[in-house]
Amino acid sequence: MAEFFLNDFFVNIDVAVYSFIDKIASPALDGIFTFITHLGDTPGIIWFVLGIILLIPKKTRKLGILMFAGLAFSSLINNVVLKEIIDRPRPYNVDPSVWTNAGYEYVWPGLIKQSSSWSFPSGHTSTSIGAAFALLLGCRKKHLAIGIPAFILSLAIGFSRIYVKVHYPTDVIAGALVGLIAAVAIYFIFDLLVFKKAIPALEKKINKKII
Repeated sequence: MAEFFLNDFFVNIDVAVYSFIDKIASPALDGIFTFITHLGDTPGIIWFVLGIILLIPKKTRKLGILMFAGLAFSSLINNVVLKEIIDRPRPYNVDPSVWTNAGYEYVWPGLIKQSSSWSFPSGHTSTSIGAAFALLLGCRKKHLAIGIPAFILSLAIGFSRIYVKVHYPTDVIAGALVGLIAAVAIYFIFDLLVFKKAIPALEKKINKKII
């Protein structure tokens, strides 16, 4: 399916965004976005740590469960299913004529290690947004101070994948959509089946509050 992305529509989007990145790039931004992009490294380091922290107090345990579920579900859809079906090569592995035919010169910046996995959709983006948006959906007013910054960070991780040029911009857009859809699905599934049925039944059986 990789040939699907060689049409002018996708190539023009990727070239336009990469051209913008080239204009704003600087040593300071290189350092910032290199750091940010590593926060989403497998298994989603920042989300794993935040999820553990949220699981500890009972008042935020539901948020931690939602975050881990969103992380796992988005990773399954994106990395196990979609990447293997679509098998789009990374921008540094694509035939250089794709860029030259569009009037653009792709230059690998070397800010991070190259990945050997397929490119579409962006795994860092989908898992980050899947985890953070599931968290945000579960937040009430008193927890928005956690949910909103987490979601903003997930967007920054997605953008960082474009900045360091390990993904096409269209990979990141698709990864964001996968993450959003996975998070919404997880929220409703867990709200209807886990938090309202399974966990209350377990709490009654063990005679102890879990969340």
